[in-house]
Amino acid sequence: MSLTLLVENNPRIESFYMLNLATWLGLEILPKKKAEFAIKHLETNASSINLIIVRSIIEKEESAKLLIEFVKQKALNIPVIVIGPGQEIPGSFAQVPNSLQLKVVIQNAAKALNITAKDMSAKIVPNYFPIPIVYFKVIKRSVCPVYSQDIDDSKKYHLALDKMVEFDEKTIGTLIEQGMSHLYINKLDRLDFVNNVTSELITLLEGSDLSVDEGISAADKSVELLSRKLLTLGVNEETIALAKKNIDVMRKNSKSNPKLAKLLERLLSNKTSYLFKHTQILTYVALHIIKNIDWGNAEQEDKMSFIAFFHDIVLENDQQAMIKSNLELKKANFAPAEKQLVERHAQMAAEFVSKYPHAPMGADQIIRQHHGTLNGIGFSEHYGNNVSPVAVVFIVAEEFTRIILKNENGTLDRGEMLRELKETFPTSRFQKIIDILQKITF
Repeated sequence: MSLTLLVENNPRIESFYMLNLATWLGLEILPKKKAEFAIKHLETNASSINLIIVRSIIEKEESAKLLIEFVKQKALNIPVIVIGPGQEIPGSFAQVPNSLQLKVVIQNAAKALNITAKDMSAKIVPNYFPIPIVYFKVIKRSVCPVYSQDIDDSKKYHLALDKMVEFDEKTIGTLIEQGMSHLYINKLDRLDFVNNVTSELITLLEGSDLSVDEGISAADKSVELLSRKLLTLGVNEETIALAKKNIDVMRKNSKSNPKLAKLLERLLSNKTSYLFKHTQILTYVALHIIKNIDWGNAEQEDKMSFIAFFHDIVLENDQQAMIKSNLELKKANFAPAEKQLVERHAQMAAEFVSKYPHAPMGADQIIRQHHGTLNGIGFSEHYGNNVSPVAVVFIVAEEFTRIILKNENGTLDRGEMLRELKETFPTSRFQKIIDILQKITF
């Protein structure tokens, strides 16, 4: 039996690596907490290992370097993938600086083991796909039906947990006490289930566990998870806590990157979604305006951060987030339900915010108006005087963000970008806000 040796001391990262590598590539994983434990295993069982995935530094120990040196010294033909920031280590098969870029890790693991896309698609998957039961201890509900195997007849399965019905840890504990090591899901649901559990595990990571880049990737996943939860669960203690955590991260990212270009570079290098980039850059731009406008204060900064986070929260993908006019929406290759979602997303987001305890005063109104309409439906071609002053700030900040992301891979020419912004908003109340952006630091 061939095993992949995973050397990782963070139990949550270890957990979602094991789940994803098993699901996507069919790998059997042997986890170790430190390089010395991995080396001890290799000394007597090297022939059973076909791949090593190791975090570069574990508790100040240069784990990857130690393992690569051992592999070289013993002339072992085992590829080593290094995870985490730092200088590239000679002799590694690949280095992935951001441990949360799971797609990159999986691609490199497949390459190291000569597993092709054809191999993966041809892989025989049982109709009831097994999931170690411990993963159900980190979620409160499943995104798909979950089954248990019949004790007397292994070919029979019974519904154990309904889709999206909340269960507690005690329920899972009882199943474990009954001797169950795995629960099962329909093979067609396995990727959705694994992606959801991975997102849940990532949101549990502490900031101290992550590098700056990993923190950005974690926030991207967390925002995506919150969007799905709001649509299914609404506003409750769980979604409120997750939203607060995400808003705090967005503000922290804005403050810890004084130069906008540096923040954009980090977002691009970590391959974050357009939705996340848009929200993060918008938070930065909106906070800059509030800090430099005569009526700006800490309360307004809190309000703007909150609005920036929630304004597009119901949108499901990047293509939806890029729509900025009724004409673009009409031309978009969306199903009718998707078009309706985009058309009404401001109204829907405002309704969520109106139910949010202690939301900043007027936040729901500004979210309704962030595309220029007063009712949150559609996109306005002309911005009337009925749009509130704070909404004007937000509308300018969002359009400037759109222009930045349109030019994200080129040179950020402030003068040209502001000229485009002034052409879009020719009236004086908008132009006064645009002038404040002359001071933004690129």
